[in-house]
Amino acid sequence: MKQYNTFVFENEINWQEVPEEKLGYFLWDSAAEYNVYFRMCFLKGEGIALRMRCDETKLRAVGKVRDDRVWEDSCMEMFICPFEDRQEYVNFEINCKGVYLSQFGASRADRVFIKELTDVEAHVTTEITDDGWSLELFVPCKLISEVYAQEFKADKCTIKGNFTKCGDLTEYTHYISYSKLAGLDAGFHNPQYFSKIMVDERN
Repeated sequence: MKQYNTFVFENEINWQEVPEEKLGYFLWDSAAEYNVYFRMCFLKGEGIALRMRCDETKLRAVGKVRDDRVWEDSCMEMFICPFEDRQEYVNFEINCKGVYLSQFGASRADRVFIKELTDVEAHVTTEITDDGWSLELFVPCKLISEVYAQEFKADKCTIKGNFTKCGDLTEYTHYISYSKLAGLDAGFHNPQYFSKIMVDERN
């Protein structure tokens, strides 16, 4: 199992200290091999923070409102199972205009939209440049706690997750993953192949 090592910050995130990793698996006959990178960390007692960037420039952004079919657009995604003793995971899928889809469940077949479980929203920003696009996502502890009906403190822990890039209806269809996955049937919804994420205190 692949492993990503990161940190929990006490008051303010120093992104220069957050390890950056590259998505290395191009899946299911991808027509493009974009360079995609992510950094993820915790802000103690506050939530999960993510930054992703890629060099995709031929963009598609048809999804306009929350929970639209953003995976068909130029899209980057985070899948996180925030409790070591739970099977359910949350997925946040974000297109290049900052429209996002978020769901909860134990498999691809039993997803529930997060907006049906809590009024707390994630915070998303995106930026498009001549060289590609990037996103920043923050998932509050309160959102995780209400979705799982279990307190989430964003503290030192070991969890599982994956970070992905896709674009089903973009000019160059692509599926890129940090974790090595299996067949196309479950797509990115393969929690048994998620990577281990070690969240530790900074020295």
